Amino acid sequence: MNGRTKTAIFANSKGGVGKSTVALLMSMGLATRHGDSKIELIDLDPQATSSDSLKRFANRRFSVLQDDAFFLGNGFPNNSKIISHIEQKGSFNHNNHYLIFDSPAGSEPARSAFFLSCDIIFVPTSVSDADIFATRNFLNSLQDLFSSEAGTNAAKLPSVVILPTMVDSREDFNEVRIELSSAAAYLGKPLYYSPLFRRAFRAEAEDKNVKDMLLHSSDYINWLTNLLIHSHAISPRPRKLFQL
Repeated sequence: MNGRTKTAIFANSKGGVGKSTVALLMSMGLATRHGDSKIELIDLDPQATSSDSLKRFANRRFSVLQDDAFFLGNGFPNNSKIISHIEQKGSFNHNNHYLIFDSPAGSEPARSAFFLSCDIIFVPTSVSDADIFATRNFLNSLQDLFSSEAGTNAAKLPSVVILPTMVDSREDFNEVRIELSSAAAYLGKPLYYSPLFRRAFRAEAEDKNVKDMLLHSSDYINWLTNLLIHSHAISPRPRKLFQL
């Protein structure tokens, strides 16, 4: 029986909000916890932080891709190439297959029509004023992109999940919730700060840093990966912020 690829993108116009770190947690979590899965991490950042750091983990089930064909000469995403890649992976003889996109800072929904081909758009943000401001604008731009799809079945549009990252306390999480309360999106679990995240992309001896980070984030990874695995069961986007 053929399965269906599930596709997630970690995106925000603001840099430094944890997109690559959470994409790493998702990818490595799926690869280490779900032995029957195939995972492809697609790095859309020209700086190639994710792909350069994680390609050493590549094997027959976990692949890391950074393809210049996914970019136009002006640096914006080549939507037709990316959508074609997603569609090529759309049906397969395997029950668990996942595409994880890590997007760069400066992502603009208006120029990223391929967002509409994803199952979930994860929007990481910290609690800082600059990050909240940029995230609010990014979410508004996403809504404009969705609204521009005249005649599109709203149920087929991607779910949007805000991910509070590197928060220090429950108070920080609540501040994110309050500041983004009007967003037509879901609010995910908080990822609390740990110094382990600062070493996430280093190639340390026996990859101790990655192992420690995955162990430390075990509960969060379980929640995050299950959200994608069961993304078909998520209701259409809420009218205002809804906490998962």
